[in-house]
Amino acid sequence: MRKFILIFIICLSFGICFAENMHQAQIDNGEENFKKGDFQKTVEIYESLIRIEKVKDPYVYYNLSNAYYRAGNIGKAILNIEKALKLAPREKDIKENAQFLRVAAGQKRERNIQGVLLERFSLNEITVILSIFIILFLLSFSLFLLKINTSIKKTIILFVIFLIICLPLFVLKGCDEFFVKKAIVLSSSVVRSGPCENNPEIFRISEGKAVNIISESGDWVNINVQSKGESSSGWIEAKNIGSINE
Repeated sequence: MRKFILIFIICLSFGICFAENMHQAQIDNGEENFKKGDFQKTVEIYESLIRIEKVKDPYVYYNLSNAYYRAGNIGKAILNIEKALKLAPREKDIKENAQFLRVAAGQKRERNIQGVLLERFSLNEITVILSIFIILFLLSFSLFLLKINTSIKKTIILFVIFLIICLPLFVLKGCDEFFVKKAIVLSSSVVRSGPCENNPEIFRISEGKAVNIISESGDWVNINVQSKGESSSGWIEAKNIGSINE
């Protein structure tokens, strides 16, 4: 039985190393094609890594964004840099590229204090921090109840304060990640009053604009867009937007 477990662990480790080496080879291939100016090939390589190999690496999205931008597709460039930013919100290169692309698309991102705070951390980071504080709080509280350490009251209070700070952040970030469906407009489009081309045009929306998805109906999506403190809603063809939450 022990030999079987050992063999299984060795095979699993070998499989993980092989997959990582294969992914790195594809990334290196993508970088080579980017340097050669073959941006379409670069896009194909990185899209394959993401869609087929299911790689969720912020720098893969970052490189894909650069390739789309150089290929002249600003909408998909912004979509992928936003996905990279979601995974690595404090990474300098990703933040700078995101800002550059928003300016290039003529977009001004409206943010409030809550939004700025949430953008500083990924959901995984907040989850790990909250979990650590919960474990430390429970451990400290258990020591206090068991009278192993009766002078730990200040530590318990400190952990409670941290939990009071982290828990609302976790709830807000979780709601923002799972309940707010964010998307990027991939090409300048007409927004209509209903999910059909026969419905009248309400307004036009430019490529690269960030929107929220309200609902879907067939090949159409009901979106909400914020601009200069005002909110507008309407229907756009699903092929013209890309979801950040995917």
